[in-house]
Formats: sequence, structure tokens, C-alpha cells
Amino acid sequence: MRRIDPLPSYTEKSEEYLKIIEEGLPDIGAPQKDILILGAGMAGLVTGYLLKQAGHKVTIIEGNDRIGGRVHTIREPFSEGNYFEAGAMRIPSHHVLTLSWINKWSLSITPFITSTPNDLLYVNGKLVRRYQYEEDPAILKFPLLEDEKGKTAEQLLQEAVSSFVDLYRNANEQQRELLRRNFDQYSMTTFLRNNPIGRTLSTHAIHKIQTLLGIEGFPSLSFLDTLLNIVNTIFMEDVSFYEIEGGNDRLPYSFYPYLEEDIYLNYVVKKIIQHDKGVEVITEGPQSISSFQADYVITTIPFSVFQFIEVEPYHSIKFEKWKAIRTLPYVSSVKVGLEFDKKFWEEDGMLGGKLITDLPTQFMYYPSLGIGKPGPGVLLGSYSWGENARLWESMSDEERVEYALTFISRIHGQKAEQTFLAGTSYNWGQNRFSGGCFSLYGPYQATTYPEIITMPEQRIHFAGEHTSFMHAWIEGAVESGIRAALEVHQLTE
Repeated sequence: MRRIDPLPSYTEKSEEYLKIIEEGLPDIGAPQKDILILGAGMAGLVTGYLLKQAGHKVTIIEGNDRIGGRVHTIREPFSEGNYFEAGAMRIPSHHVLTLSWINKWSLSITPFITSTPNDLLYVNGKLVRRYQYEEDPAILKFPLLEDEKGKTAEQLLQEAVSSFVDLYRNANEQQRELLRRNFDQYSMTTFLRNNPIGRTLSTHAIHKIQTLLGIEGFPSLSFLDTLLNIVNTIFMEDVSFYEIEGGNDRLPYSFYPYLEEDIYLNYVVKKIIQHDKGVEVITEGPQSISSFQADYVITTIPFSVFQFIEVEPYHSIKFEKWKAIRTLPYVSSVKVGLEFDKKFWEEDGMLGGKLITDLPTQFMYYPSLGIGKPGPGVLLGSYSWGENARLWESMSDEERVEYALTFISRIHGQKAEQTFLAGTSYNWGQNRFSGGCFSLYGPYQATTYPEIITMPEQRIHFAGEHTSFMHAWIEGAVESGIRAALEVHQLTE
């Protein structure tokens, strides 16, 4: 399938925003402002850096004991130089804003090998290679209808969505807006099951797509958002991926030398008070309650967490924004990283790529870095999201590691347990500062929520992945950070 640009305006914004990354915010003679930024993830760091470089006073308040947000590289308990990406693990080749920051900070990137012909599939109790499955899609024994047999999950999905994709790709912006409104009611499952303009699929075909393409965990969420931000990015044939050498958290930490004196870690936001001529933020810090005053606030806090913040006056945020804050869905995610003193998977032909299964582990990714080099290596032993991730949430860290290791041993044999060194897991659904891994719209939200979510509320402005039209990616956080910085920078009050 060919990739489709979700919004024509993104290309136009990209040109403007790339110039801002390279040259800074435009000099428009706007007055200097005192700005509080809530959250030191990618959106907050981008916003803070751009505004500070433009001459504004910025203060960044972060509840966590680190910066980076959902870009989180874990290095312990692994051997020196080894790590696993608990958060964002890959950067698509068309995410030009993220790549521009990487280039600005002179960071080295390397291909992230997301898939190879040797990928493993362990589904319906059967273990096969991707090339075997693509030669004979019926090998996995899904009980499909006659005219669905002999087709891969990608082919079935393409048949179902091709009519919509063709209409969307060839439409102008006004026509695209009409398409979004007409299809906003559908979840991915209801669209595939009751397709109004194309191929309708059986429940078993839908299950095959959900299992093998990894969208099983959020079947009830928006068809539009899932297609444009998940399927459209991960599974399109013209997309390649990268990772940052040394860990993806090198990107947020590249901002740190410029903002270190402005960042307050371990300060949890409790209340925002809007006044006629300013705003006050009350926090619970390491020692006591603190108060910060400023002209404006830019909050990058996910709505899943923002719900716990008291806002005064309550009606300084409009009803529709409160509704969006309380109803925007967040997808959970659990990852398990496992280190082994020998890269035994390379002996089994796994040089990057992944394993897909219908068991709770869902995805297992083999490292792209250090292929062929001796010494310990770290596997992403399990990557589950959505409802699948909830299966892991009641487990302890040790239980997650044990289950993932047991599953790897079923695939690769006793050498997995014999060479195991250490492991750890990360649960984004239980992270108090994110309340999930990323946001996705539900039905009836994709056409109305974007404008509502990005709209400033008096002196409060909004950024973060959830405020962008590119959910689930660093690119969305970066885009929103530039937008919010420009928004506040241009205020003339």
C-alpha cells in the first residue's frame, strides 16, 4: 500500500516549521513574555528552546525525575553500552521535523529494521517465516471465506480500504474534510465489517488483520485515526525507519544544555489559576508546595493526566475542551527488555526484524544495532499495546520478564534461558505522568476534536502529541511544540 498524507496542510506547515527549526521564531517585534511550560517531554523541550532563543523567559515544570517524556531509554540493569527503548523506538523516514532536530544536534542515526523476509510468525499454534506465509497465506490456518483465502493480512486490508484511500488521496482539502466527516462514525472494526464503499470482510479476516498487523488492541477506536497514523505509517511499503545511535533519549537530552537552568524536575502540577493579567501554577515539589507565576502557560501534559489538575476559575476552560480532556482515549503499552550474553537469534537468521504472535507478547523485535558483533545483546522481548497491554498490567516486573523469557525459549530453544542475563519491563498505562502510551481518537472525534483540543483557553495554550494530527509519534509532539511556541510568541498583549 502507498502512504497517504493525512493533511495537505502538513506539507505546507513542514516548510514553515523546518525554517523555524533552522533559524528560530520570526522576529516580529512582539514583546518579551514570561512563559510556564508544563512537561519536559519532546513538545515541552521544543517549545521551551524556541521561545528562549527568541528572547522570552521560560520555566519548564516536570513531574518526573528526568526529561524526555515518552522518549525513554532504559540502560539498567543491562551491560555497559546496552539499553532498550521503553518508549519511542523508531523514527519514520518522512517525519522531517524530528529528523531536522536530529540533524541540528548532529546525532547519528542508523536504520531500524522493522521487518525482513525472515520475520517469524507464531499464530494459531504454528511457527513460520514471513516468506513462507507470503508464499502461502493459508499456512496460518485462519478459517476464512473462500474469496478471502490465499491473501495476506496486508492484502485483505488493502482490499477493504483501497476505495477510501483512493478517494482521500485524490481529493482536495474541502473534499477530504467531507470524507473525514462522513467516515468519522466508524471504528476500524465497524468499517471493515460494514464497509460502505468497498470490500466487507468476515470476522475471521478482521481478526487476521488485527492480529498480524498489530491493531488488535484498539478495535473500537477511530477508523480514520488508526488508518492515517498507525497503518499509514507502519505498514506502507515506501516507509523506512531509523533509530538514534546510543539511544533515542539522546534527542531530548540534546536540548538540556540550553534549558537546564530553566527546568524544575520532580514538581507535580496540582492547580492552575487564571487571572486577568497572568496565570499561577501551584506544584507539589520535592520539599514543599510551590507557586510559579507567568504571563502564559503552555501545557503539554497528556489529557489522561491533566484531568487531575484543578483549574480556577473552572469555566476559564470551555465546556467542549473539558469534554475532550475527559473523553480522549489513551492507548496503554507494556514493553519487556531482555539481555542475553550471546546473540543467539542471529544464528536463527534474525538480523533485525520481528516476531508476531497471537499470544500476549504480541510483538518481539530483534536488534538492528550491532548485527554480527560479539557480546551481549538486548531483545525487545514483548511489545503489546491497547487492550493486549492490559493483560500484563496486573503482573510484577519479574513476572513479565519470566513470561517473555519463557515464550522466547519456546521459539529459540534452551539457549535463550542458558544465555539470559537480565531483564526489565515498562508499563505506560501505570505511568502517572503519561496515563498511557499515546492518544487515538474514538468514533465521532476525528473531525471535531482537533480544533477544540488546540484552541487556547484564555492564558493556557496546549501542545503535546495529543494536540497534533500525528498521534503516537515523536513527530506529533515536535509539530505541536513548534505550533505552540509560534502561537505564544506572536501574541502582542
